[in-house]
Amino acid sequence: MNRTSYENDLEVWSQFLTRVFEGKPHLLNIFFVVVYLIIFFVSLIGNVLTCIVIYSVKSMHTATNYYLFNLAVSDLIVTFTNLADIYDFVTEFSKIDDFTCQIRFFFLTCLWNNGILMMTILAIERYIVIWYPLLLNTSPVWKRVSKVITIIWIVAILESLPDVWSVKIIKTKTISICFTVPTEEARTINGVLALLTFVIPLAIMIFVYTMIAFKVNENEKTSSKGKIFNHRDNRRRVHKIIVALTGSFLICWLPFFIYRIMIFAYDMRQLMQFEWWFSTGIRITLMNTWFSVVLNPILFSLMSTKFRRALKMLWTKKFKRESPLKIDVIV
Repeated sequence: MNRTSYENDLEVWSQFLTRVFEGKPHLLNIFFVVVYLIIFFVSLIGNVLTCIVIYSVKSMHTATNYYLFNLAVSDLIVTFTNLADIYDFVTEFSKIDDFTCQIRFFFLTCLWNNGILMMTILAIERYIVIWYPLLLNTSPVWKRVSKVITIIWIVAILESLPDVWSVKIIKTKTISICFTVPTEEARTINGVLALLTFVIPLAIMIFVYTMIAFKVNENEKTSSKGKIFNHRDNRRRVHKIIVALTGSFLICWLPFFIYRIMIFAYDMRQLMQFEWWFSTGIRITLMNTWFSVVLNPILFSLMSTKFRRALKMLWTKKFKRESPLKIDVIV
């Protein structure tokens, strides 16, 4: 009976998804494809520049920048998977089976979770730099960072594994789509992951950035020597960057958090009452999650005075061949 009930629910859910996805205006589909392509090219440029500068410029070999390098590589992989998703979006997942759907969703959420964890670790690293700088001098930088990055990837994988059991390829006569099936197990999984991948990271970032702002306010001439946000910081600039970093996290991941909470809070029949959300809101949610690969290099790299100076010197000395390839930045 449970098997029969599941098949009946799956059939009803398939009919609902068919109704909300198959009849969307052609111009709306074109709009989202164009936005995804813009995100692809901007992310490609920003993250490639981040990797090149951090790898090539000796003075950029710091703990914070090692984390940023890992984040940029992860975002680049997400950027290229975006091309596959654009194709699937246009062809309505016509060539995907259940196994491919689950593996790709796992792979993508693993990269997303790695990015979220990396942003959280960057916030913690900055907090330690300004509040407890001596703690970071107890071990070699690369040894410590490599251990943390390894742990981050392990946690990201563990967080993503449960999602494999919550998605399925939904096929009808008119469309096929890789989507969450809101079974009881899937609802529980999404509720737990909403806490682990959004609430806890956001709480940590708000706490540590508030403490950083408090410390900078307490002493305008901080002894961090520009190591907090990769440039010589003052109170006003620190406040702006903190607001930008926290705001970007909310912009990129709040819609996906709402999606998980809806799956957790409502059963299948109740979810069908939110037809607008599933027809248009899901597309906005995906667009916002992809937008993170654009905001990360802008906020963490291009807004950095030290990074822009390093990029300028790299361009002058390496690409224009005005001096030897050994590059350093005087701060």
